[in-house]
Amino acid sequence: MKKFFTDAAYKFQRFMTGRYGIDQLWRALLVFYFAAIIIANILYRFSRIAYWAFFVLSIAILIFAVFRVFSKNIEARRAENASWLKFTGGVKQQFAFQKNKFSQRKTHKFVKCKKCKKVLRLPRHKGKINVICPHCQNSFIINTGKKQ
Repeated sequence: MKKFFTDAAYKFQRFMTGRYGIDQLWRALLVFYFAAIIIANILYRFSRIAYWAFFVLSIAILIFAVFRVFSKNIEARRAENASWLKFTGGVKQQFAFQKNKFSQRKTHKFVKCKKCKKVLRLPRHKGKINVICPHCQNSFIINTGKKQ
């Protein structure tokens, strides 16, 4: 029996040679698939049309995910994954920025440069200060709060 499973594993490894395999987009598609299935099952009580719409959507997501795993067009799959990572990286970066902004709200003030719209971090409670934007060299005066 052990020989059967090792032979099956070797055959699967040979089959997967030259194919794309699993990546971050595949994992995200799997999460979307399970979410669509759960939503479809919740909607089953209320509307059969909505149930079937989400069910078909979930099956389409699963088929696309499996297609990507077994695809031999590696460059196209890499491009898809790179665009997914670029999108999620931007979202994660925005959440991280908001988290840092919230955690530093008592010691720093965040203002946008009027010219280039970059966010600048300034110390709080320094009174009126002259700020020079490091990106565009624009100079402006900002009130950071009463001196303590």
